[in-house]
Amino acid sequence: MKNHNEQRSREIVPAVDENNIVPYEKWIVCFSDSRKKGIKLSYREFFAQGFYEAFDMVMTYAEKQNVDIRWFKAKRNCGGTLANYKFVKLESFCTYCNKRFNHEEPIPCNHVNCYSTFCSRHCMNDHIMLLHKNKA
Repeated sequence: MKNHNEQRSREIVPAVDENNIVPYEKWIVCFSDSRKKGIKLSYREFFAQGFYEAFDMVMTYAEKQNVDIRWFKAKRNCGGTLANYKFVKLESFCTYCNKRFNHEEPIPCNHVNCYSTFCSRHCMNDHIMLLHKNKA
């Protein structure tokens, strides 16, 4: 009987060591684009598990978009208006075509109580035709 209980207690092992989990937190990054007339600043927000993961995500985005990084920091460390403001996500998924995009601002659906976002006007128009026009 003792052998059976020992075997059973060895089988019940947590899949993840909860003491070593790093929680996700929200980060804010500021980019500048000096290629355009004047210097255009843009802010984005994203989730990362720590400084090094955040750094990797920011650098990857900056290289893809050919923009300069001004700064990035955890949102909890941003005081005043930055901590209370909701920014555009670093990378978004189109509700209609499910593509990941980060080259432009997401286009929101203009219908009441619809929180869908789209990568293009074409996707938004198709969404409206399929979802909202049929309900009217």
